[in-house]
Amino acid sequence: MNYKSSAAGAFLILFLCLASYFVPFTRQKTENNSENRTMATFNMVFNPEAGSVVYHASPVERLDAALSDQFVFREFVIRNYLRFFNFAENAAFNLTKLFTGHQNDRYILKPLGKYQLIGDTGYITTFPAIKPMNKALLQQKMEQLDYIHEKFPQLKIYFYYVTNAFDTSWFNNYLGITAADHYQELLDVKPEYVKAAHLIYKDLDDYMNLHYKTDHHWNHRGARRGYEDIYAMMREDFDMGDIRVPLSENNVSKTYDFVFLGSYGKALGDLYKYSYDDFSFYEYDFPKWKTAVINPESREEIEVVKIGLYDEYRDGKINKKIGIDHYAMFGKARDEAGKTYDDQQYPFVIKNSKGGGKNLLIYGNSFNR
Repeated sequence: MNYKSSAAGAFLILFLCLASYFVPFTRQKTENNSENRTMATFNMVFNPEAGSVVYHASPVERLDAALSDQFVFREFVIRNYLRFFNFAENAAFNLTKLFTGHQNDRYILKPLGKYQLIGDTGYITTFPAIKPMNKALLQQKMEQLDYIHEKFPQLKIYFYYVTNAFDTSWFNNYLGITAADHYQELLDVKPEYVKAAHLIYKDLDDYMNLHYKTDHHWNHRGARRGYEDIYAMMREDFDMGDIRVPLSENNVSKTYDFVFLGSYGKALGDLYKYSYDDFSFYEYDFPKWKTAVINPESREEIEVVKIGLYDEYRDGKINKKIGIDHYAMFGKARDEAGKTYDDQQYPFVIKNSKGGGKNLLIYGNSFNR
């Protein structure tokens, strides 16, 4: 009888917990800043959006995702789960150092949540890539290039690989493994008509100079290095002028007295105890240009007054209360009526007065900014 009452009591508790998710006053979180992702809600179970990043075709899968995302005290459980395993991993790490002679080696990794710290630098990375890239997917991309090349044989094609810390061989000795060389994998399958280059770091100091501490992106110095590398590739094929040199370096963090936490840092939340990142940008002397955006559906060009908010950020005209956002600075365009366009939805067009009749199509991810 005692067993029956205990089972009934346990079932009642579970039932009440489950029912609590569906009462009208329950506030369902749709985003989780500490995990840097979109969360599943119960509304998505009954009204699924096929284009959503948390979409599941099966109702059972949608319910399971919502239950796992919306359970009570989720934040507390996740945070302390990470703390416990971070403590255990670092204890093992310190014991390893004693027996492997890596006490003074900068090229070591220290577990922090689901990420890794590079030594004691405060720079965050993901664990080095061990497995090679998907060969079938790589081959598919190369076939797409072949298709384009057959239709436009005069077209010059280049690609540039932005190397991250996890792409380097710096940690091989410490980990006792060989990290996958993704750039070499690309070189092995690329057609001969495609030119390639990648971001090369002299050492860890060079990496830290070119890369954000808390984000997976390069900083303005890294972007300048990439621009110069790509320009050098293209100069071999075209009669191009001298490379542009910055007129000035604008420290946005100093202007507005702020620092930012990148995607890695946000995902770690209060586990990250190191300093945040500064945000700066270079200003160049460009020739006169006209700007537009392309409507992705009609492919119509829409004239815009300007692309980016460089002047506003430089001159201190951004309302700090609304937020200092480096994505907004690079990725927004505005027309005469004041309507804004985001580069994640609208391809941007720049028409130079000294273009020489040549067109350049830049395709890629957010490193393009």
